[in-house]
Amino acid sequence: MTTSADVTSSGALFAQYEVDIQQPRVADLIAARMRHTGMVTVGGLTSPEAVAKFADRVMHRAVYGGDGPVGLHEVYDTGEHAHRVGQAELTRAAVDVHTCRADLVLPPRLVLLVCIHPGHEGGQTLLVDGKVLFGDLCRRRPDTAHAFLHERAAAFGRTVAAPVFEEVGPRRYALRLRQDGTVRWSAAAQPFLPVLRSAVQRHQQVLALGYGQGVLVDNARWATGRTAFTGPRLFLRAEGAARFRLASGFVSGAMSA
Repeated sequence: MTTSADVTSSGALFAQYEVDIQQPRVADLIAARMRHTGMVTVGGLTSPEAVAKFADRVMHRAVYGGDGPVGLHEVYDTGEHAHRVGQAELTRAAVDVHTCRADLVLPPRLVLLVCIHPGHEGGQTLLVDGKVLFGDLCRRRPDTAHAFLHERAAAFGRTVAAPVFEEVGPRRYALRLRQDGTVRWSAAAQPFLPVLRSAVQRHQQVLALGYGQGVLVDNARWATGRTAFTGPRLFLRAEGAARFRLASGFVSGAMSA
């Protein structure tokens, strides 16, 4: 259940990252914000066509097949995906924060989530900044940070073995995270999982998106999830490569593996 404190915090979070998509040179502003914070929030996306048009301004969009409108992915309770591994987003259940398509060698860099119809209760978007998460672990538990820097810390899906925090350049790291049955942890990483999960919980932020509101995240930095919900909640998702220059990962002064 959402408390009044959650609602206040969510409103402040939305306002902190909000960009008016009607202003001139908005694409340049979004590019600058994404390089700095890795996230922007937007409003006024009240139809699938509006969502697709905005997505195409900021990314080279991967187009979904199936029944999704204008090449977008529909996220709702299908009534058919309960208890399927890795399919919690298509149910009413909570979804642990994760990075999108962690099972791909090269996951999409940008992910856009837009609310077309909020649920009756719950369904808030959860967000964790990987830069904050990694920095916290390096300060509090460097042993845990080291464990998840290992190149084979986890197996994502059937074929991708990778770290949670991948060193992609000098002092630059990329986040890759799943917390469901699609990930298998190495024997060396398993003892540190409670510490990682506790840190993820500690840094979760709540964003209650309303009709036409969305959040655009750098998928190499931010993990997203949601709370359980009731009612006919419908979100649309787009993902793809950025149309603007975006350096690999996020900057951190943390240790190397």
